[in-house]
Amino acid sequence: MARQREGPVRPKEVDQGALWRRHAISAVIIIGMIWAACVYRPDLALRVAVGLTAHDLCSATFVSRLDPDLYFAEGIAPRPGYRLIARYMHYEVHRDAGEVIAQLGQIRRKATFSPGRGCLLQLDGARPLPPLPPQPTQLALTPPWPAEVTAPSDPAIARGLDTLFAEADPKNPRRVKAVVVLKDGKIVAERYATGYSVATPINGWSVSKSVVNALLGILARQGKLNMGDPAPVALWRLPGDPRAAITYDQLERMESGLSVDEDNSGFDVSSQILFTARDTARAAMQRPLKRPPGTEFHYGSPNTLILARLIENAVGGTPEAFLRFAHTELFDPLGMDHVTVETDAEGTPLAASYILAPARAWARFGALYADDGVVQGVRILPPGWIDESRRSTLGSNYGAGFWTNGSEAPEARGRVAAGFPRDGFFASGAMGQRLYILPKEHLVFARFGLSPNGDNGIVEDLAFLRLLRAHLP
Repeated sequence: MARQREGPVRPKEVDQGALWRRHAISAVIIIGMIWAACVYRPDLALRVAVGLTAHDLCSATFVSRLDPDLYFAEGIAPRPGYRLIARYMHYEVHRDAGEVIAQLGQIRRKATFSPGRGCLLQLDGARPLPPLPPQPTQLALTPPWPAEVTAPSDPAIARGLDTLFAEADPKNPRRVKAVVVLKDGKIVAERYATGYSVATPINGWSVSKSVVNALLGILARQGKLNMGDPAPVALWRLPGDPRAAITYDQLERMESGLSVDEDNSGFDVSSQILFTARDTARAAMQRPLKRPPGTEFHYGSPNTLILARLIENAVGGTPEAFLRFAHTELFDPLGMDHVTVETDAEGTPLAASYILAPARAWARFGALYADDGVVQGVRILPPGWIDESRRSTLGSNYGAGFWTNGSEAPEARGRVAAGFPRDGFFASGAMGQRLYILPKEHLVFARFGLSPNGDNGIVEDLAFLRLLRAHLP
């Protein structure tokens, strides 16, 4: 029997207030997403990733002469923040043309190789720079080292190298590629991974910043600059511009106050300047203040890009003049060979991140700092420069172009507790490029690798450093 209707069906009542609230929440979410897209610019982060791929693969292929596919798999794809897009990144290596093209969706970037200059990321119609003619060189102050790899004479150090190069955890690879140990300026141990040799130029990444420290020191020794003076940046000389007070030293110590903080995410200003700006130094100079100069330490590579431009201006105003100065005053006297300093599209040295040199050359550079700035009795850096470089910046574990143990910062105290002495300091670059310097012991431990995870292998490094201190006289 059919059920009878008891009357007309009444429509459900609509809660107009709840409906309005739902629309309001949706509008807020949409506005928030639009705001986030405008502020964080995911397109810029993707441009950073594509630019990095093209530039790094070009440098690895044509300067370091490494296998590009292996380098992409080990040195680019595993980077934090990059892993999500690695499978979608496409690249082409054109060896005859000396170029690498990277593409992600509609974003496409090309990097070109030029002999003597390394690789250049092509931005905004930039043209490849002409090959750099051979530079006149002067004799090194240091005696030559043997051509063959120096195996350690101490079995304990040999076993330590075995451990350092071993991959104990496949999920957390260290991929150590080159190690050179100097004691009193002489090689006592070294080892290289497959594909690397004593002549393989390795990108030091932010170890490059320590080279800028040395070049500033040489100019200071020559009386051409004073680190306490305001940096001569024309853009900051307009009346009332508070950036006019920023000094060389504040730029070197990352306490300039400029809004250039860095986290290597691709969303940070520092990465965007490096991989999307045609004129990186000018882009850095145009950044506003985020805090008063000299009040806070905040790491940001654009500080060093500005210093590279200022050094270039001080020695002749051209990329060629910068290289002549660097070779004549630093690389050649130290015996640093096969050094490449790459530039941006305006020719300004990318000396915050793109100086490539063999591990032996990097070790020779570290020896300069282990020996108070003197090489074979010839003073390269002014007296007191080393102590000033490792002096803590505002209580942080950063000095001036180097990371320092001479503070009460937790990181510094942890390294001291792990056997890295308090007077020690080190240069450090992305993915485990490091120069450990122990001045009192005249000991240098140069370690280069492609270590993408966690502490980038520093725990194992410090264990090897303890072993070196225990077994070297």
